[in-house]
Amino acid sequence: MRAFALFILLAVLGGCAPQIPIQDPDAVSRIWSTLHPRSSAADRITARFSMHVATSERTGRLVGQLWGYPASVIRMDLSSGTGASVAMIRETPELWTAFIPSENKAYHHAEARAGLALFQIPVPFDARQIGSLLGGDLGPVLPPEYTSVEGTREGRIRFNFSSGDVAYMETPENMEMLILGGRKGWTLTCEGAYAAPAFPDHVLYDKHTFSSPRDGKAVLRVKSLDAGGEWQNRDLDLSLPQDVQWMRITSTPRHN
Repeated sequence: MRAFALFILLAVLGGCAPQIPIQDPDAVSRIWSTLHPRSSAADRITARFSMHVATSERTGRLVGQLWGYPASVIRMDLSSGTGASVAMIRETPELWTAFIPSENKAYHHAEARAGLALFQIPVPFDARQIGSLLGGDLGPVLPPEYTSVEGTREGRIRFNFSSGDVAYMETPENMEMLILGGRKGWTLTCEGAYAAPAFPDHVLYDKHTFSSPRDGKAVLRVKSLDAGGEWQNRDLDLSLPQDVQWMRITSTPRHN
């Protein structure tokens, strides 16, 4: 009986634990607006990055190039650490297409995540979301609204979400780092905050670490980032050989 009473007391005390206050309440709106900069369909991006991947099915280094319009059409090319082309990808809101030069095979699917799962890369975002993330716009990544805000013991501000793939986001008031937690257990830690004249009023990060207890880890490091780029709209097309072999993707995307 005494043990039961102690259990009830601990449960009540735990449920009534005081929330950790936020030192600067104005920081909440400032952080949220900074992560949602004004954007338009005409916004362009060009980026180069490296990615170290460690999963049960793949371990190694990839080099990537990404260019296009994050709101509509994005091209992304992936190469191995030795320079060999791994994949050439074109993504729109309606269609994901990839060409594998070493196999002379092409894949397409209405959902980008179903296609990206082919490469066993533990990144829970599609190419357009990655482009927005690198450019400091988390609107396409986060749910449209947060349900609550609280302080953490580490002195960060935590935004909680009741829907969508992201369950919470944490950041200190100076936004020197950013942590996103997925509803299925993955985390994304953004570090190395910096500013760039090409992205005024944006907070950018040069290191992005994706980690999933199920799918493994990927560390993306930004090598260069531009809000324009010396490419034409025709460079967003995916030129395929006439004898390319089209393959069907039958698996459904795993929503991390």
